[in-house]
Amino acid sequence: MIYYQWEPWAYSHQVWLEVAKKLNIEPNNVIWLFSFKDVFDKITKENWIGIIPIENSYAGSVHENFFHLSKYDTKIIWEYYLPINHCLVSTSKDIKTIKRAISHYQALMQCENYLNSKWIKPEVFWDTAWSAKYIKEQNNPELAAISSELAAKIYWLNILDKEINDQKWNTTRFFIIVPRNLNIPNISESKKCSIIFKVKDIPAVLYKCLWAFATRHINLTKIESIPTQENKFEYMFWIDLEKTKDFQQAIEELKFFAKQVKILWEY
Repeated sequence: MIYYQWEPWAYSHQVWLEVAKKLNIEPNNVIWLFSFKDVFDKITKENWIGIIPIENSYAGSVHENFFHLSKYDTKIIWEYYLPINHCLVSTSKDIKTIKRAISHYQALMQCENYLNSKWIKPEVFWDTAWSAKYIKEQNNPELAAISSELAAKIYWLNILDKEINDQKWNTTRFFIIVPRNLNIPNISESKKCSIIFKVKDIPAVLYKCLWAFATRHINLTKIESIPTQENKFEYMFWIDLEKTKDFQQAIEELKFFAKQVKILWEY
């Protein structure tokens, strides 16, 4: 079983098609849920597979899922990069009638310059596909949605403009996750690793943590600080790195300066 958040025909829909094909899972065993938390709850209780977006190349990280990954006992078995091509869709046939555009907040961020140039007011909605469904039901010529071309076709909407994202190579990175105790192999060869850690309260501690990787020539592909949500202005750090033969030694050195280290898995 595969669980994902968002209405069918959202961008996650395209990802689960690939994942289901890789793992030989029938489409009728793929279920959409209302929230990311629902996905984590379901897969950890029922020992199944989840799909979550983790960051966009333009709008940045999906922090909610960072928090869930830090709290739930899950592991990453694959990462998938999905090119994103947003469309402006409506029941109207004339873009000049459009006053407002609804969509997921990430999609609105990714099209901010475009919307400003057209004097279209952005309004946050549940997700991209649901936005398309909603404007079909409203049939308001002043209302548009930002969604995929597929969603527009499913709901018989007019595509007023294509590739409206501000960054033309816009891409969203997804994680395919499972409970840590589920015995399922990685979909691809393990070349990367994601780690969350909290540091000890000593001078230059972050420098000392990262030095464990620098001295072993381990490339860090991402580093970000995130509030722990536990204490006021306390932060944890997320790093992605490329694995080498000295990877495990670096982790052991990191643990000397960090008070908590969680390896989200090697994928």
